[in-house]
Amino acid sequence: MSQTSNFAKPQEQHSAYTVSARQWIAKGSDVHVKEFILGPGEEVPWHHHSDIFDVFYCIEGKLNIELQDVFTHDSPPELVLNVGDSAKVDVGMAHRPYNPGPGRTRFVLIQGVGQYDYLAFEPKK
Repeated sequence: MSQTSNFAKPQEQHSAYTVSARQWIAKGSDVHVKEFILGPGEEVPWHHHSDIFDVFYCIEGKLNIELQDVFTHDSPPELVLNVGDSAKVDVGMAHRPYNPGPGRTRFVLIQGVGQYDYLAFEPKK
């Protein structure tokens, strides 16, 4: 199995943010699977989902995920994923995945089961 992704197909960026690369692996009516590459310091901005959970699986570098409960504004400890680590972010938990650097980060994101949405979130400090 190759250790690098070629991202040969045209990329589809999200309408709310841009990252180094984002590629669909599978897209169903209630499940999405995507691969992301984040350069040092890049992020997916704070957001949450009303119906789906996210599962992150780190395949290169390190992925950090800040968290905040949408309703209580409690902030659980930041998730730190190294290669081979995975973590689930439940419905109602706002999150900000980012690459702390220094190299690039690659991860697979599995989203479901339910209707996809992306709701921008402003964390309370």
